[in-house]
Amino acid sequence: MTGWLIYSREGAKRNGAFIEFWKNAASEHGVSIRLMYTDDPLPTENPDFAVVRDMNPAYSKMLEDRGIRVFNPSSVSEICNDKWNTYCLAEKLGVPYPTTEYISDPSHMKAHPYPYVLKSCTGHGGTQVFMVRNDGEARVASASLAGIPSVLQTPVSDLGKDLRIYVLGKKVIASMLRISKTDFRSNFCLGGSAIPYQLTAHEQSIVDSFSDALPFCLVGIDLIFDHGKAVFNEIEDVVGCRMLYGLTDVKPVELYLSYILDRLN
Repeated sequence: MTGWLIYSREGAKRNGAFIEFWKNAASEHGVSIRLMYTDDPLPTENPDFAVVRDMNPAYSKMLEDRGIRVFNPSSVSEICNDKWNTYCLAEKLGVPYPTTEYISDPSHMKAHPYPYVLKSCTGHGGTQVFMVRNDGEARVASASLAGIPSVLQTPVSDLGKDLRIYVLGKKVIASMLRISKTDFRSNFCLGGSAIPYQLTAHEQSIVDSFSDALPFCLVGIDLIFDHGKAVFNEIEDVVGCRMLYGLTDVKPVELYLSYILDRLN
Protein backbone atom coordinates (compact mmCIF):
# COMPACT_ATOMS: atom_id res chain seq x y z
CA MET A 1 0.00 0.00 0.00
CA THR A 2 1.39 3.39 -1.00
CA GLY A 3 0.35 6.91 -0.15
CA TRP A 4 1.36 10.50 -0.84
CA LEU A 5 1.40 13.10 1.94
CA ILE A 6 1.21 16.42 0.14
CA TYR A 7 2.16 19.88 1.43
CA SER A 8 3.24 23.19 0.05
CA ARG A 9 6.92 23.69 0.81
CA GLU A 10 6.13 26.43 3.32
CA GLY A 11 3.48 24.29 4.98
CA ALA A 12 5.89 21.39 5.35
CA LYS A 13 8.41 23.63 7.14
CA ARG A 14 5.79 24.49 9.78
CA ASN A 15 4.60 20.91 10.26
CA GLY A 16 7.69 18.77 10.67
CA ALA A 17 6.39 17.00 13.78
CA PHE A 18 3.05 16.21 12.12
CA ILE A 19 4.87 14.76 9.11
CA GLU A 20 6.89 12.51 11.43
CA PHE A 21 3.65 11.29 13.02
CA TRP A 22 2.50 10.28 9.54
CA LYS A 23 5.73 8.46 8.74
CA ASN A 24 5.66 6.55 12.03
CA ALA A 25 1.99 5.58 11.70
CA ALA A 26 2.49 4.47 8.10
CA SER A 27 5.45 2.31 9.11
CA GLU A 28 3.40 0.59 11.82
CA HIS A 29 0.71 -0.25 9.25
CA GLY A 30 3.13 -1.40 6.56
CA VAL A 31 2.24 1.57 4.34
CA SER A 32 4.85 3.31 2.20
CA ILE A 33 4.22 7.05 2.62
CA ARG A 34 5.95 9.61 0.40
CA LEU A 35 6.19 13.30 1.28
CA MET A 36 5.49 15.41 -1.78
CA TYR A 37 5.17 19.13 -2.45
CA THR A 38 2.50 20.78 -4.53
CA ASP A 39 5.12 22.15 -6.95
CA ASP A 40 6.72 18.72 -7.53
CA PRO A 41 6.17 17.02 -10.89
CA LEU A 42 3.83 14.10 -10.37
CA PRO A 43 5.29 10.60 -10.66
CA THR A 44 3.96 8.44 -13.48
CA GLU A 45 2.63 5.74 -11.15
CA ASN A 46 -0.35 6.59 -8.95
CA PRO A 47 -0.37 5.83 -5.22
CA ASP A 48 -3.26 4.02 -3.53
CA PHE A 49 -4.24 7.29 -1.81
CA ALA A 50 -3.17 10.88 -1.25
CA VAL A 51 -3.60 13.04 1.84
CA VAL A 52 -3.55 16.69 0.77
CA ARG A 53 -2.45 18.98 3.60
CA ASP A 54 -2.72 22.14 1.54
CA MET A 55 -5.75 24.35 1.05
CA ASN A 56 -5.84 23.72 -2.67
CA PRO A 57 -9.08 22.28 -4.09
CA ALA A 58 -7.82 22.57 -7.68
CA TYR A 59 -4.81 20.40 -6.84
CA SER A 60 -7.02 17.82 -5.11
CA LYS A 61 -9.32 17.75 -8.16
CA MET A 62 -6.33 17.22 -10.47
CA LEU A 63 -5.31 14.17 -8.44
CA GLU A 64 -8.87 12.82 -8.48
CA ASP A 65 -8.98 13.26 -12.27
CA ARG A 66 -5.92 10.98 -12.41
CA GLY A 67 -7.89 8.35 -10.52
CA ILE A 68 -6.26 8.87 -7.12
CA ARG A 69 -8.35 8.57 -3.95
CA VAL A 70 -7.90 11.89 -2.14
CA PHE A 71 -8.46 12.64 1.55
CA ASN A 72 -10.20 15.13 2.06
CA PRO A 73 -11.85 15.02 -1.36
CA SER A 74 -11.87 18.15 -3.51
CA SER A 75 -15.60 18.68 -2.86
CA VAL A 76 -14.82 19.22 0.85
CA SER A 77 -11.77 21.37 0.10
CA GLU A 78 -13.72 23.59 -2.30
CA ILE A 79 -16.46 24.40 0.23
CA CYS A 80 -14.44 24.55 3.45
CA ASN A 81 -11.58 26.70 2.15
CA ASP A 82 -13.96 29.49 1.15
CA LYS A 83 -15.83 31.03 4.08
CA TRP A 84 -18.56 32.52 1.90
CA ASN A 85 -19.25 29.13 0.29
CA THR A 86 -19.38 27.60 3.77
CA TYR A 87 -21.84 30.20 5.08
CA CYS A 88 -24.02 29.64 2.01
CA LEU A 89 -24.09 25.95 2.91
CA ALA A 90 -24.90 26.79 6.54
CA GLU A 91 -27.83 28.90 5.32
CA LYS A 92 -29.09 26.03 3.17
CA LEU A 93 -28.81 23.60 6.11
CA GLY A 94 -30.52 25.93 8.58
CA VAL A 95 -27.41 26.11 10.79
CA PRO A 96 -27.18 29.30 12.90
CA TYR A 97 -24.25 31.64 12.16
CA PRO A 98 -23.48 35.35 12.67
CA THR A 99 -25.07 37.94 10.38
CA THR A 100 -22.73 37.88 7.38
CA GLU A 101 -22.34 39.69 4.08
CA TYR A 102 -19.97 39.16 1.18
CA ILE A 103 -17.41 41.88 0.37
CA SER A 104 -15.74 41.44 -3.02
CA ASP A 105 -13.02 44.03 -2.31
CA PRO A 106 -12.72 45.54 1.20
CA SER A 107 -10.72 48.51 -0.10
CA HIS A 108 -13.84 49.70 -1.93
CA MET A 109 -16.49 48.82 0.66
CA LYS A 110 -18.97 51.41 1.89
CA ALA A 111 -18.95 52.62 5.48
CA HIS A 112 -20.52 50.12 7.87
CA PRO A 113 -21.67 50.58 11.50
CA TYR A 114 -19.07 49.59 14.09
CA PRO A 115 -18.15 47.15 15.45
CA TYR A 116 -17.75 44.43 12.84
CA VAL A 117 -15.41 41.57 12.01
CA LEU A 118 -13.78 41.57 8.59
CA LYS A 119 -12.02 38.42 7.40
CA SER A 120 -10.82 37.06 4.11
CA CYS A 121 -12.72 34.17 2.58
CA THR A 122 -9.60 32.03 2.44
CA GLY A 123 -7.72 32.87 5.66
CA HIS A 124 -6.61 30.04 7.94
CA GLY A 125 -5.63 29.69 11.59
CA GLY A 126 -6.91 33.11 12.64
CA THR A 127 -4.98 34.98 9.93
CA GLN A 128 -6.52 37.82 7.89
CA VAL A 129 -9.16 38.42 10.59
CA PHE A 130 -9.78 41.94 11.92
CA MET A 131 -11.99 43.33 14.66
CA VAL A 132 -13.05 46.78 13.45
CA ARG A 133 -14.30 49.29 16.05
CA ASN A 134 -13.38 52.68 14.59
CA ASP A 135 -12.23 54.52 11.48
CA GLY A 136 -8.54 53.77 12.09
CA GLU A 137 -9.11 50.03 12.41
CA ALA A 138 -11.36 50.14 9.36
CA ARG A 139 -8.57 51.68 7.26
CA VAL A 140 -6.06 49.07 8.43
CA ALA A 141 -8.43 46.15 7.80
CA SER A 142 -9.59 47.32 4.37
CA ALA A 143 -6.02 48.05 3.25
CA SER A 144 -4.75 44.70 4.53
CA LEU A 145 -7.49 42.84 2.63
CA ALA A 146 -7.47 45.03 -0.50
CA GLY A 147 -8.52 42.98 -3.51
CA ILE A 148 -9.19 39.88 -1.39
CA PRO A 149 -12.78 38.52 -1.33
CA SER A 150 -13.92 38.72 2.29
CA VAL A 151 -16.88 38.47 4.62
CA LEU A 152 -18.13 41.08 7.08
CA GLN A 153 -19.85 39.85 10.23
CA THR A 154 -21.66 41.19 13.24
CA PRO A 155 -19.51 40.21 16.27
CA VAL A 156 -20.93 37.62 18.64
CA SER A 157 -21.29 38.60 22.31
CA ASP A 158 -18.84 36.05 23.78
CA LEU A 159 -15.49 37.05 22.28
CA GLY A 160 -12.25 35.18 22.91
CA LYS A 161 -13.93 31.79 23.21
CA ASP A 162 -14.66 29.11 20.65
CA LEU A 163 -15.09 25.38 20.22
CA ARG A 164 -12.97 23.24 17.91
CA ILE A 165 -14.65 19.92 17.05
CA TYR A 166 -12.53 17.28 15.30
CA VAL A 167 -14.63 15.12 12.97
CA LEU A 168 -13.37 11.92 11.35
CA GLY A 169 -15.89 10.72 8.79
CA LYS A 170 -19.16 11.26 10.63
CA LYS A 171 -17.68 10.69 14.10
CA VAL A 172 -16.51 13.30 16.59
CA ILE A 173 -13.10 12.18 17.89
CA ALA A 174 -12.45 15.18 20.16
CA SER A 175 -13.84 18.58 21.13
CA MET A 176 -11.72 21.35 22.62
CA LEU A 177 -12.89 24.61 24.18
CA ARG A 178 -10.39 27.35 23.33
CA ILE A 179 -10.17 30.55 25.37
CA SER A 180 -8.05 33.68 25.01
CA LYS A 181 -7.83 36.42 27.63
CA THR A 182 -5.91 38.76 25.33
CA ASP A 183 -7.48 38.44 21.86
CA PHE A 184 -10.97 38.14 20.36
CA ARG A 185 -9.53 35.16 18.44
CA SER A 186 -9.00 32.08 20.59
CA ASN A 187 -6.86 29.96 18.24
CA PHE A 188 -4.44 27.66 20.07
CA CYS A 189 -1.65 28.62 17.62
CA LEU A 190 -2.17 32.28 18.59
CA GLY A 191 -1.65 31.62 22.28
CA GLY A 192 -5.12 30.64 23.46
CA SER A 193 -5.59 27.93 26.08
CA ALA A 194 -7.67 24.81 25.50
CA ILE A 195 -9.46 22.12 27.48
CA PRO A 196 -11.45 19.02 26.45
CA TYR A 197 -15.17 19.68 26.13
CA GLN A 198 -18.38 17.62 26.01
CA LEU A 199 -20.75 18.68 23.24
CA THR A 200 -24.35 19.62 23.96
CA ALA A 201 -27.15 18.19 21.85
CA HIS A 202 -27.43 21.53 20.02
CA GLU A 203 -23.71 21.57 19.20
CA GLN A 204 -23.81 17.94 18.05
CA SER A 205 -26.74 18.78 15.76
CA ILE A 206 -24.63 21.41 13.98
CA VAL A 207 -21.86 18.85 13.44
CA ASP A 208 -24.37 16.29 12.16
CA SER A 209 -25.85 18.78 9.68
CA PHE A 210 -22.49 19.36 8.02
CA SER A 211 -21.39 15.72 8.28
CA ASP A 212 -24.53 14.63 6.45
CA ALA A 213 -24.02 17.27 3.74
CA LEU A 214 -20.30 16.79 2.99
CA PRO A 215 -18.09 13.68 2.60
CA PHE A 216 -15.74 14.59 5.45
CA CYS A 217 -12.59 12.60 6.15
CA LEU A 218 -10.80 14.65 8.83
CA VAL A 219 -11.90 18.25 9.44
CA GLY A 220 -12.27 20.72 12.27
CA ILE A 221 -15.63 22.42 12.79
CA ASP A 222 -15.38 25.67 14.74
CA LEU A 223 -18.27 27.11 16.74
CA ILE A 224 -18.39 30.45 18.54
CA PHE A 225 -20.77 31.64 21.25
CA ASP A 226 -23.43 34.32 21.22
CA HIS A 227 -25.12 34.93 24.58
CA GLY A 228 -23.94 31.49 25.67
CA LYS A 229 -25.32 29.59 22.67
CA ALA A 230 -23.08 28.04 20.02
CA VAL A 231 -23.29 29.31 16.44
CA PHE A 232 -21.27 28.17 13.44
CA ASN A 233 -17.99 29.90 12.58
CA GLU A 234 -16.04 27.88 10.02
CA ILE A 235 -14.71 24.49 8.91
CA GLU A 236 -10.98 23.75 8.68
CA ASP A 237 -10.20 21.37 5.83
CA VAL A 238 -6.48 21.17 6.68
CA VAL A 239 -7.16 21.05 10.40
CA GLY A 240 -4.31 21.57 12.87
CA CYS A 241 -3.90 18.87 15.51
CA ARG A 242 -1.30 20.31 17.92
CA MET A 243 -3.90 20.61 20.68
CA LEU A 244 -4.78 16.94 20.54
CA TYR A 245 -1.19 15.71 20.75
CA GLY A 246 -0.28 18.25 23.40
CA LEU A 247 -3.35 18.12 25.65
CA THR A 248 -5.12 14.78 25.10
CA ASP A 249 -4.48 11.09 24.52
CA VAL A 250 -6.18 11.27 21.09
CA LYS A 251 -3.83 10.41 18.22
CA PRO A 252 -5.46 11.91 15.11
CA VAL A 253 -2.91 10.71 12.55
CA GLU A 254 -3.17 7.11 13.69
CA LEU A 255 -6.97 7.30 13.66
CA TYR A 256 -6.98 9.02 10.26
CA LEU A 257 -4.69 6.44 8.64
CA SER A 258 -6.83 3.59 10.03
CA TYR A 259 -9.90 5.34 8.63
CA ILE A 260 -8.25 5.67 5.20
CA LEU A 261 -7.21 2.02 5.11
CA ASP A 262 -10.74 0.96 6.08
CA ARG A 263 -12.18 3.05 3.22
CA LEU A 264 -9.72 1.58 0.72
CA ASN A 265 -10.46 -1.97 1.82
